[in-house]
Amino acid sequence: MFREHYRSAHEPHVPALTDAVARILGASDNVTGIDSFDICDWLRERDRQLNLEVEASHPLGYMAPWLPSVFPDARFVITLRDPTSWIKSRLNYHYYKTPPEWQRYRELIWGRWHKGYHPEESKLEELGLYSLDAYLRQYDEQYRLLFSHLPEDRRIVIPTESLDLSGNRIAEFLQINPTSLRSRRDNAFPCEESIIDLLPPDFVAWRIEETCGWVRSYL
Repeated sequence: MFREHYRSAHEPHVPALTDAVARILGASDNVTGIDSFDICDWLRERDRQLNLEVEASHPLGYMAPWLPSVFPDARFVITLRDPTSWIKSRLNYHYYKTPPEWQRYRELIWGRWHKGYHPEESKLEELGLYSLDAYLRQYDEQYRLLFSHLPEDRRIVIPTESLDLSGNRIAEFLQINPTSLRSRRDNAFPCEESIIDLLPPDFVAWRIEETCGWVRSYL
């Protein structure tokens, strides 16, 4: 949406971002965690290197506790997808797409929530995917971080399904010219057969509601 008129990037430098998230979660080798001073310095140096005006990056959600203070003039656009639509897309993407640069991140972010399968999701085990709870708990975790740490007066919530129609609203929030934004977004992943359809609908609805149903109040 931004690339034609702004220095923008979608998830640049994946290995370095994964390393930083691993340190934040205390999950990297020989590192038990990362303090505020370290992550703030790292974010500033990364910003100098990238020299971006706009960045859209899933891993930055784990840096939400530090982003507002490191970038005091920044504004945050939270794209929020209904959990039912999100889990459908996530399962399809993880099954049909396996970009090698993202494998470590997947194991770190979703693998750590995986505690086994319910009987109703044996198909996920057969396909080599994580359990629904693993995916949904990560979804829950990330949005809790965003809503807890990004100040209300510096954030806007845009339903992902409405993103193409939200250019004017985003431009007003960011105080930029609405004609500088494209109405079309990239990274859509069409798929004729959905993995979620292999699971009992009532079971899927139950796990979504119990794990992250609260998110719908923000839609």
